[in-house]
Amino acid sequence: MLQAALPILSLLADTLLARKTELAKQTGLPETAIGQVGAAVSDLLTRDERAAAAVMAEIDKARQHDIATDSAAPPVVVLLRGLVRPVITLAACFWYIFARLNEVPLQAEDYAIIGGIMAFWFGFRPFEKGLRPTSKG
Repeated sequence: MLQAALPILSLLADTLLARKTELAKQTGLPETAIGQVGAAVSDLLTRDERAAAAVMAEIDKARQHDIATDSAAPPVVVLLRGLVRPVITLAACFWYIFARLNEVPLQAEDYAIIGGIMAFWFGFRPFEKGLRPTSKG
């Protein structure tokens, strides 16, 4: 529903901002009020894009920090730092497989940890890296 209204709202915001002097004369409202409404609508329409851009900027900042840190560290430290996530992932997967094979009852927290790890590697990572699936049809 909102997706269908976006082009109309965008046109409304553009019209309000581009023709605010003419609209102020026609409606008797102050020009600043019309400009503020147009700016508010435009701000509302671009809020999600700005939030996504801010998140991506923070991710890029973190990557640049990691690159700078990696280049100053000895190779052994870089290797050990790079092994932390894979080791934790493998340990959690092996624990899950061991528990399922030996009928160890798993709690909701166990499933949350394993699900979070799987979502990180196979759910969120492709989107973070820009490997979004394309829809065909």
